[in-house]
Amino acid sequence: MAKNPFEGKAALVTGAGAGIGRALCLELAARGALVAATGRQEANVGETARLVREAGGKATGFVLDVCDEAAVNRAVEESAKRHGRLDYMVNNAGISIAGESLDLSVCDFRDVFAVNFFGVLYGTMAAYRVMAEQGGGHIVNVSSLAGLLPFPVKAPYAASKHAVVGLSTTLRAEGAKLGVRVSVACPGLVDTEIWSKTPIMKAESEDILAMIPVSMLSAEKAARAICDGVAANRGIIAFPFHARFLWWLYRLHPGLLAPMGWKMMNDFRKVKRSK
Repeated sequence: MAKNPFEGKAALVTGAGAGIGRALCLELAARGALVAATGRQEANVGETARLVREAGGKATGFVLDVCDEAAVNRAVEESAKRHGRLDYMVNNAGISIAGESLDLSVCDFRDVFAVNFFGVLYGTMAAYRVMAEQGGGHIVNVSSLAGLLPFPVKAPYAASKHAVVGLSTTLRAEGAKLGVRVSVACPGLVDTEIWSKTPIMKAESEDILAMIPVSMLSAEKAARAICDGVAANRGIIAFPFHARFLWWLYRLHPGLLAPMGWKMMNDFRKVKRSK
């Protein structure tokens, strides 16, 4: 039987107050990791840590705003000191905004990038320095299928997630000889609170959900797929099957997915409000 790579290892997870982040904390702990659950809301990360402990795992929870570079640096350094090393850094925190790009502002893009890219960058660089010095570790950045394909109606989100993929695949090459592994998770549609919390310009969340042609994956299944991919040291962890298939089609011939993008825009414009 293959050795469990998570047993007794220290893991720090951002965006752990709900959704994929909470599910990742539970999954990592179930596989034997010592989990630090972080997020903006103390009550939410405290609840995550409590759920982990009730399930028999080991976890602490504390507040962390990934937009605060100094705070992220401190969290990574303190976590490494507490356990003697940092084995897994999971940069999961993310936000979204939706709407036709004509109705979005540059500020909307900045807000999304502040969390989705720079929040990931701060965590990645802080962990990369620690892991390079200790001679090993694994950075796991949570992107999206929208980081591999065009995603009409969510341009800020897609652009930020593409940036996360570029950062992760580049650092994977740079860190290999230093013992630092880097993986980027690119899930398809996952059923989390982000759908209800996403601001949508001139439309409602129900309108967006009605446009989705496939059923969404649960956060728990997403967490298992991510942990399986990390255990196998896969560089890009794309799942489920429909996500891998669409990614394969796009790599084969980008134009094959153009009709799908046009349909998404046409469907959105039909439900779009004038104000």
